[in-house]
Amino acid sequence: MKTIFVLAIVCHFIPLMLLAQGAELVLKGSDEKRHIGFLPSNLEFTTELTGIEVDENHQVSLKEITAVDDLGNWLKPIGRYPSPTNYFTQHNEMVIGIEPPVRQAKSVSLQGVLEYFTISEELQSKLNLKNLQQRYHINLLPEKQIRSKLVLIDLQGLQTLKEEDEASYYQKIKEIHLNAGVGTDLDDAERYLDKALHDFTLWTSDPSKLLHFYRWDPEDNIVEIKVFRDGENLFDGTYYSNNTYTCSLLKDVDPETELRILVKNEDAIKEIPFGFENIILP
Repeated sequence: MKTIFVLAIVCHFIPLMLLAQGAELVLKGSDEKRHIGFLPSNLEFTTELTGIEVDENHQVSLKEITAVDDLGNWLKPIGRYPSPTNYFTQHNEMVIGIEPPVRQAKSVSLQGVLEYFTISEELQSKLNLKNLQQRYHINLLPEKQIRSKLVLIDLQGLQTLKEEDEASYYQKIKEIHLNAGVGTDLDDAERYLDKALHDFTLWTSDPSKLLHFYRWDPEDNIVEIKVFRDGENLFDGTYYSNNTYTCSLLKDVDPETELRILVKNEDAIKEIPFGFENIILP
């Protein structure tokens, strides 16, 4: 394994100026790891975002990266740096990983885009919702998130309605589809809710400690979902599959139980392009 550390002022590294505030992605070093056998080889670049706040409420993520060596070969990024690519961190240091070039290559150039995420209630990127029993069957996300839906489903109420009056149950499905956008069409909504109720009957935990969401998020706008009461994290586990997101809680849901959602929108996300040219390889 070879390691090389480089200061940003060295001429081999040319960072682009980022954002009007003077933010800059600085290349701190590179680490080449070549393995024989089943372990994958990789080339890591340690970077640091400077000149801008990075903390709990100002997070950063690698949105996209392209890399090419001096022979003109395109190098694939390695997905675990970070994985998934929409993972946000509150640390200003980030490691970018790509597949190593051929031995004949002498340098690599990187281009990419970071997403800078400002988390605040004012920007509607942080939602704190209580009285959850009054929020069933509506899209909980702001209107500007027109391509994302997060709908809290009252499984207990639907199960009771289906057992007592099946006609009313199917009318309720129609209302949920039309008002909250659950399902691509009415048949899809019916299939989804029928399966959700079937799975609900198999749930072995206390149903009063369960939150079930219909989640439709094709652009990965929903960053995080948490449940709190008096500052205590109530999560006891989650299940996420396709459009289903289910939270198992440590305590019963009451009016003071708080649902906290972090969600991207155009006001809260700023894209930061960056580039490093002709990075000399070890």
